[in-house]
Amino acid sequence: MHGILDSSEGWSHLCEALPGVRRIAFDLPGFGYSDPPPRGSIAGYARDIAEGLEMLGVDRMVLVGHSLGGAVAAALAEMFPQRVTALVLLAPAGFGRLALAQTVMIPGASKLMEVALPVLLSSRLAVTTVYVTMVTNGKCPEPGLVERVTTRGPCLVSGVREGARSLARADGRADGRARSGTRRRIAYEGPVHAVWGERDRLVPLSHRRGVRAAFPQTRIHVWKGMGHHAARERADALLAVVEQAVLDGRAHRRQVTESLRDAA
Repeated sequence: MHGILDSSEGWSHLCEALPGVRRIAFDLPGFGYSDPPPRGSIAGYARDIAEGLEMLGVDRMVLVGHSLGGAVAAALAEMFPQRVTALVLLAPAGFGRLALAQTVMIPGASKLMEVALPVLLSSRLAVTTVYVTMVTNGKCPEPGLVERVTTRGPCLVSGVREGARSLARADGRADGRARSGTRRRIAYEGPVHAVWGERDRLVPLSHRRGVRAAFPQTRIHVWKGMGHHAARERADALLAVVEQAVLDGRAHRRQVTESLRDAA
């Protein structure tokens, strides 16, 4: 599951490189070729993905989510803890406050966004500049991504708006914070890998504390010199993490099966 402005096509390299497993990449609502949601929410995105997995006959899965997609992956793991064999979170949103997402909740900001975004998202220079300065820490985005964004620019406005609103409304609660402000652990016991770039400007490295609160079993990877987009900046290293997560998930499932057999 991808982040804001990306789509299922952003996973092409990783999917092609993963051997021996079925790979499914989704367009989150409002991105790629998916219809926009009437009102975005992390739980709503998770329900949509769950319906898609049901239609495809998937009952066991390793979830990989980047940024907004990381928040959705965590929500899915909470909804179906027995079906998720492993979780890979790449700079996941939803585990702390995001200043950029909060700006859309300022009165008048939404109207300004609707005026400005179609222009910005249709400009190759603007899209490239945003990625270089805010996302990939100086590394140019792949040409295909720029082409996808600028070609579909006007159609992405509602998806970006609702995606940002969903993160602002989450207000860090995906990290295990209840409305009272107390922390709670998400009831998912499987293996979790979380990856952050040392120079991530969008989802701060400090948010890893929220991930640890929700999933104490998390193995956290911090990659030096990397920004926000592991699939673009560290493709080979990311592949190794996902492959390890697949193995960890299989091992965890065997342990659970053996424990149940022994208990019986």
